[in-house]
Amino acid sequence: MDAVTIDDITSRLRCFAMAVKETRTHAAERSAFGKYRAGAPYFALYPLRSLLSSSETAARLSPEHHAEFGRVSRELAALEQVGSRAYREELFHDLSAYVEAYRTLLCYHELRLCPLDGIAHNPLREEIAVLVAELAGEFPLDDIRTLVASLDETFCILRELKGAITPQTDPAGGAAGTASRWIWECPCCSPRQRERTDPL
Repeated sequence: MDAVTIDDITSRLRCFAMAVKETRTHAAERSAFGKYRAGAPYFALYPLRSLLSSSETAARLSPEHHAEFGRVSRELAALEQVGSRAYREELFHDLSAYVEAYRTLLCYHELRLCPLDGIAHNPLREEIAVLVAELAGEFPLDDIRTLVASLDETFCILRELKGAITPQTDPAGGAAGTASRWIWECPCCSPRQRERTDPL
């Protein structure tokens, strides 16, 4: 794993702030696969929060970083309060759409229209995991969890048969605007997943 720099942290904080601002400002233009998406703040928040929780990163944080994270988190809380139940339902609707899109990608692969490495490098699967974590306890997610676990298993089988790719996770890339991306690591095949019971 590459070392996390101060610029990485600053860039991710900037991305988080922009996601919250755009989600609030462009509420009428939001759609599941559009330029503005209801889940955008969470897609920026979850990897950032994971990054900030590491001991290595914590040692690099300045008071300004803590203050900015707190400020943007409060803005997100205000957005949630204003949107209330309708906003959470929008997130759930988008989650359902993303799961169906994940299924479609695997079908496209079977039709030779989508390579496996394209699926692995697509942020869609990580976004599904983020929304499942965010909406847990608010909506019935058992069927979604079961379906996604089945799709993950299918992906792993296809990858083993084709010997196609070895995805990696880059916590310093992606939405931060760096050259690399935060790449999904297959939850069935990764060493970390073998120690977990929840595929999401």
